[in-house]
Formats: sequence, C-alpha cells, structure tokens
Amino acid sequence: MEEHLAVMYERLRQELPTLFLHSHDYTLYSSDVEFINEILSIRTKGRTWYILSLTLCRFLAWNYFAQVQLEVLQLTRHPENWTLQARWRLVGLPIHMLLLRLYKRDKEELYRTYDAYSTFYLNSSGLIYRHRLDKLMPSHSPPMPVKKLLVGALVMLGLSEPESDLNL
Repeated sequence: MEEHLAVMYERLRQELPTLFLHSHDYTLYSSDVEFINEILSIRTKGRTWYILSLTLCRFLAWNYFAQVQLEVLQLTRHPENWTLQARWRLVGLPIHMLLLRLYKRDKEELYRTYDAYSTFYLNSSGLIYRHRLDKLMPSHSPPMPVKKLLVGALVMLGLSEPESDLNL
C-alpha cells in the first residue's frame, strides 16, 4: 500500500496543477468513485458522474474567471488511513472585475483566491475510490497600502496623527 500511495502522490502532484488547463487523467479513479462535495452538498457515485461533476466545475470556473490557475499548496500522504490530502488554491481574475476596471494597468489587486481542501481515499488496487472536497472559501487579500500623499494631506488638515515612517 505504501507503494500505491507513493505512485498516486506523484501522479496527483503532476495532474492537479493543470486541472483547469488540460484534460484530466481519469484513470486515477476507480469505476465506482464517490465524489463528496461539501461545498454544494452534492454526492455522486461512478466515474461518469465524477467526470461530469469536474467538467461542470471547470466550465463554471472558466465562465467566472478571465484567468484561472490552480496552485497546490500542500500535498501529503497518510499511510495510516490510505489517504492523500491536498490543500489547494484557485486564483483568478473575475470577468466582471476585468470589465469594470478595464482602464487599470495593474490588475494585481483584482485577483481573487479561493482555498480548498481535498482528501483522496485509495482502495487496495491503488485507485482513488473517494474524493472529498471541503471548505472552499475566499481568502482574505492583504489590505491595500494607503498612499503617502493621502496620509500627508490628512496630517496637514489635522485629521490624522503623523506616522513615524512618513517624511513630511
């Protein structure tokens, strides 16, 4: 079983980052794979339904985001219960934000991130028989830095106290 975990770890490490860019290899999954989506409270059973579920997710992501990328933050093996756990992040530029802020050159602050956690359960033949998807939620982006000119104007008007790193 350790060998099955090592092989599946390598295959998932290569497959997951390209999930939204290329066709996914569904031979990793058993024919009766169970997909438990805790976000939408959906359960499917069977490889065909799993393929349809992932295709729908890809379709929705590409219709919401102008650019989308999946980053695998952490992938770990757990031989005690024959699982692989993946922490991943979906990063993208929403189409509506792109259209509303088309004039901006730097669109870095417009990107949205969503973190999720997947657990893949392996059967005795080394195939994934259950995929559980948990806690997909927007990540908090760091606050935008306040422009020094604006802070300087507030200090001049007496509406703010001068900060130590502000050179007036």
